[in-house]
Amino acid sequence: MSRHCTFCGSKLEDGAKICTNCGKMVPIASSTQRRGEQEFIDRSRIQGIPKRVYEHPKRAEAEERMRREQEARRVKRVRETDRNREMSAADYRRTPTEHSSSGKENYGKGKKILKTLFKITVVILVIYFVIAFVRIFSVRHSTYDFDTEMKLASENYGEAVDAYFKDGKWKYNIFKNQVSYEGTSESGDDYVMIFGKKDGQTVVRQMTKNSKKVASDSIMNDVMGMFMFEKKVTG
Repeated sequence: MSRHCTFCGSKLEDGAKICTNCGKMVPIASSTQRRGEQEFIDRSRIQGIPKRVYEHPKRAEAEERMRREQEARRVKRVRETDRNREMSAADYRRTPTEHSSSGKENYGKGKKILKTLFKITVVILVIYFVIAFVRIFSVRHSTYDFDTEMKLASENYGEAVDAYFKDGKWKYNIFKNQVSYEGTSESGDDYVMIFGKKDGQTVVRQMTKNSKKVASDSIMNDVMGMFMFEKKVTG
């Protein structure tokens, strides 16, 4: 180790006792001092040597695996956040009905209700047509015991109206449970007849001719004229 003058700082030669620069006596370093200086030198050398760090390969793998897991968790959190935002936006756009139940459930319930209503409607129509057919059939094939010796051309109401009217139709009112007939006679008169029961016989209870009500005591005379009418056959 090189020595330096403690007074002027000049470099001293090995074993020199006097500084050649300032001429002062240089104190001889003790063994303790030399030992401390040597330790200082050794420590400096050691600190200057770069350290070689040994890392186990499994540690690097573990760190890489941990890094990948952290990244996967981060991506998952981002996706969940985006999905929650989309769901919130969809809920905001929905109507109150859509909030209470899904569109698919509503469609299924609505379809079931429509099917039920359709079945009920079909049943009601079938019942109506059956009742109407029976009631009209019964009136058409009913006759009236007229107090006359004159020959009748028709035996029942069906034959009489078919002969007397050039066109017409039978009707049934299910709410009033009554049969009626509307038609135009060969002479061009418009009739409306409502049938009912009297003394066990089917009779015309009400009649209008050209929108004018026919008196009750004249109804049976008009009806008897229909039974006596013989339709001319042209050909």
